[in-house]
Amino acid sequence: MKKLSKQLIIVTVCIAMIPATLFVFDSNKLQTTRYDIYSEKLPGSFDGFKIVQVSDFHNEAIEYPNVNIIDAINQEDPDVIVLTGDFIDEYTKNLTKIEAFLSGLADYVILYENGNHDIRADLYDEFRLMLATYGGIDISGDRYTFNNGEDQLAFIGVDQTFVDDKWGPFTINIDPVLYPHIHPLLDEADDFRILSSHHPDFYYEAASLGFDVMLSGHYHGGHIRLFDWSPINWIDKTYDGGHFKSEDMNLIVSRGAGSGFFPIRINADAEIVSLTLKHGTIV
Repeated sequence: MKKLSKQLIIVTVCIAMIPATLFVFDSNKLQTTRYDIYSEKLPGSFDGFKIVQVSDFHNEAIEYPNVNIIDAINQEDPDVIVLTGDFIDEYTKNLTKIEAFLSGLADYVILYENGNHDIRADLYDEFRLMLATYGGIDISGDRYTFNNGEDQLAFIGVDQTFVDDKWGPFTINIDPVLYPHIHPLLDEADDFRILSSHHPDFYYEAASLGFDVMLSGHYHGGHIRLFDWSPINWIDKTYDGGHFKSEDMNLIVSRGAGSGFFPIRINADAEIVSLTLKHGTIV
């Protein structure tokens, strides 16, 4: 009986320590994750072209304990900044932080593609107006092209209003989701195509449409990562953060800059992604 009581005490103490452990290891730091993407398809004129991806801002922090997000982006000196959705959400009451973000980066080309929380937010229309005011370009269901002579680099965005009820681990790869509204945006003159899709679940369909790179977010890196496992993996094999490759297409899934309604991150720091395109193959 005493042995049982002792075991019960140990279990109780361990359970009680969980919140404290989460508090201690929870991280609010912002990390810059860098990738080099090599492709023979990339025109030589775009060799070294740099993209900074910011995803899932959720109207949260400009200042992190270790860095200002604008300073972190400036340090990368990108050719373009791609915002891959969920910059605001249903809890957004004002756009003060959004305005600070956009105004601080107004000298860059900024491309934005909406996310599932953006389109449900009360301030969505106001946000889009502010984006345009500071020179941002909404590519949700649209495209933007960089040209160097005859070379063409295309960015194409998924509009969540068309696909919001079709993403998820139990619906992917069943029916074509992207094709009806993405295929008309493709141009045979494109030398290299980059898809901005807030949800990474359309990975294989995007590859079949001839995209070379896909930029996604949504899952916040799973929030909690233990030995490269996150609670998201209970649902299915989900691309919750990192670099994945299938055949000739690279998928980059950002862990996001904010946390949304679940403000805990363990081993899954907030991040911006710095992506450099390279002509050729890895030696």
